[in-house]
Parts: sequence; C-alpha cells; structure tokens
Amino acid sequence: MSHPSANPLVQAFQLSTGFAQTQAVVTFVRLGVADYLRDDTKSVEDIAGHCSAHPEMLYRFLRFLAKTGVVELDDRQCRLTPVGQFFRRDMPGGLTKALEITMFEPWQKAWQQLEYAVRTGEAAFPHANGQTAWEYLEQHPDMSNVFNAYMTSISQMSAQALVSSYDFSPFDSICDVGGGQGFLLKTILGRNPDIKGILFDLPQVVKNVDPGELAPRLGIAGGSFFEKIPSADLLILKSVLHDWNDEKAISILQHCAEALPAGGKVLAMDMVIMEGGNPISLFYDMHMQVLMGGRERTQEEFVRLFAKAGLRVTRFIPTPSPQFIMEAEKA
Repeated sequence: MSHPSANPLVQAFQLSTGFAQTQAVVTFVRLGVADYLRDDTKSVEDIAGHCSAHPEMLYRFLRFLAKTGVVELDDRQCRLTPVGQFFRRDMPGGLTKALEITMFEPWQKAWQQLEYAVRTGEAAFPHANGQTAWEYLEQHPDMSNVFNAYMTSISQMSAQALVSSYDFSPFDSICDVGGGQGFLLKTILGRNPDIKGILFDLPQVVKNVDPGELAPRLGIAGGSFFEKIPSADLLILKSVLHDWNDEKAISILQHCAEALPAGGKVLAMDMVIMEGGNPISLFYDMHMQVLMGGRERTQEEFVRLFAKAGLRVTRFIPTPSPQFIMEAEKA
C-alpha cells in the first residue's frame, strides 16, 4: 500500500496497478484462506492443501498480500492481520459481501465510465448499462439478493455504534425509511422494548423480511419514499440521502416532513465530508455518483438540504462508525 513518504514513482505505480490488489483480495476470499486461518498461524503448505492451491504459487500470492497488510508471512508461516480478519465470511461487519458487489460486471462497467460522470455530472451506471442501478437490481433478483445482504452487512458494521450514540427511549414509534432488511430497526427495538417500529422500503425489498419475535411491535410496509412515508414519532434515514442528488434528496425529506407528527424528529445517518475526516467518505462520494448520481455532503450542505425541505438540523452527533447522526425537526 502506498504511503506519503514512499518514492513518488512507487506511489504512482501502485495507483496504476490498484486493480491487482482488489483482485488479489477477491481471490483470497474465494480460496477461503481467511476462513481457514482465523486466529491461527499455519504453514503455506498446510493452507495450500486445505484450499487446493499450488504451494509455490500460493506462497508468492501470500507474499504479495503481505505487502498490502492483509497477512503476515514469516518463514512460510502465515497469519491474518487485523485487516485480513475483515475478509472472513463469518466476521460480523466483514467485507466479503462488499467484494461480491464490487466484482459484479455492471458495477465494473459503471466505474469504467467514471470519465463520463466527471464530464457530465451524471450517474455513470445508466450510461454503461442502459438502465439505472435500481432498475437493474429489480430485474435481477440474484444480484438484488447479494446487494441486500451487503447492505445488511454494512448495517452490522455500524448499527451498534449508531444505537449506542443516540437515545431512542423518548419515542413511542419509529419508522426506518428505506430500511432494507431491517437490521438497524430490529437492533433499536431490541434495546427499547416499549417502542413500536415500521420497516419501510420498496415492496420487493421487504417482501421476505421476517419480524421474528418482534412481530407484535414491528410492522412492515412496502412503498416508495418519493410518494408517501408512514407517520411515526421518529423517521430514520440511514444511508439513504447519499444515494440521491440534491433534488431527489429534498423530495425524500419533504415527504418526511409531511409524515412527521407534532414534536416528531428526522434522524439521518450518513458520512459527513470534513477536513481531516474519514477518507472513506471521499471514496463513497465518487462511488455514489458513479452508481446512482448521489453524493456525500459536508455539514453545511446537509443543513441547506434539510432547510429546503422545511426541516431544521438541531444536532450533528459523531459515532464510533464512519457515519454521523443528523437530528432534525420541522422548521
């Protein structure tokens, strides 16, 4: 991995060959090396036998990965680093689902059209694939299932951090708007036994969600947040606004404002771009533009966005995750 103090030529070369690192990690996951190592140290020959790999090629492969920080390799003995742990399939909040999405051909084709996005300010996915990402997911259930699983894994990474950073107890009802498979809402309801919840997303997203033991308190509603949103004391928008350009995001927030009862609040959870902030937000700023025509935003941009929808941001709350909580009420 490049480092600010590295030789500029080395940095430039690593930037031009970054695709190889991504493919190497994908192969690492597909071989099952991370799952096999877990917390143990094993020889290259042992790993090769377990994964049905060529021993000497596997050694060269792991030597390459060691330079990226995924494994440590010492005298043909290999162990996972803390970075490598995130590529175990059983790792809560791991990145194996992210890699599956990354390697989907339509995603790859969209990123190959980054120049189009930069020149036009439009999403690259429709230009590359002839339809929007949402249309593609609706027409390809196999990919949609992986995408939904990926979004759940993202929620697993951040849900505990978000729930521990905000007091939900004053609210009688919560609607998770665009809540996917409901992992965040279920986590909130699990910690707050007196609250009732509504999981709201597109019909094809929520049709197979099982409320489980939360059934008496967890309702499921299918619909579009561009049309009408169920009313609740607290409306949650987690990783929703960054999917959309300002015009669409304002429309979503306006429907939230219409659904809010007196004294109700909107809670948006997204990354916030700031000086010295998490560099992941800058990647997602590009990623959301390429795929959806969306973007990440600064605090000032969020305040203006909410104001145009008739909402006033009352607090920005940092969390242990890359996301911030933005609390808003009717202006």
